Amino acid sequence: MNFDKPSPFEGMKPPSFSAIASIGFFIALETSMWIMFYSVYTETIGLMNETLLSELPVIGAAFSAIDPDANASHIISMLLATFSVGTPIFIWSEIFRQKILENPQEWFSYPQNKIIASFAGLILALVLGLEVVNLYTLVARETMPIGFVPQTQESGVMAFLAENKGLAIGVSAVIAIINIVLALFTARIFSNHKSAQE
Repeated sequence: MNFDKPSPFEGMKPPSFSAIASIGFFIALETSMWIMFYSVYTETIGLMNETLLSELPVIGAAFSAIDPDANASHIISMLLATFSVGTPIFIWSEIFRQKILENPQEWFSYPQNKIIASFAGLILALVLGLEVVNLYTLVARETMPIGFVPQTQESGVMAFLAENKGLAIGVSAVIAIINIVLALFTARIFSNHKSAQE
C-alpha cells in the first residue's frame, strides 16, 4: 500500500460553528415553510380526498401502518409544497453556481441562456401564482356560506382578512415573496459554505 498519496481531505477546512449554526437555522426555516405550505394545500386542495392510500395494491399496507386515513390529496399536497419550497432554492442555487450576478450581461448574451431564463421565470411565476391563489383561498373560505349561513369567525386575523379581500391578496403575495427571499438566503448560505470548502 502506498501511504505517500495525499489524502483527498487534505486542504479542507472543518466548518466553523457559525457556519453550521446558520445552515441549521435556514434548514429549520425552510422546513417550517414547507410545513406551512403543506398545511395550506391540504386545506384548499380537495383532489382525490376519498382515495385512501391504504387501499393501493402492494404498497397499501405500508401506508396503512403509517396513517390509515392518508389519502391521495396528502401526496398531492406534499408534491406541491416541495415544488413551492424547492423551486426558488434551485433557481437561486443555479444563479450563484453559474455566477450570473457577477456579469449578467455576458450570461444573457448567449441565446440558450435567454431560453433558460425565460423558462425559469415562467416556472417561478407558476410557483407564485400557486401560492397566492391557495393562500387567498384559505382566507376566502372564512366567508364561504354553509347552506344559507356565512361561515365567519367573531375575531382573529383570518376573519379580518376575510372581510378585506384586497389586504388578503396583499398578505398572500407577501408570504409568497418571503418564500423567495428565504430561498435566496438559504442558497447564499450554502454557496458561501461550499466556496469556503474549496
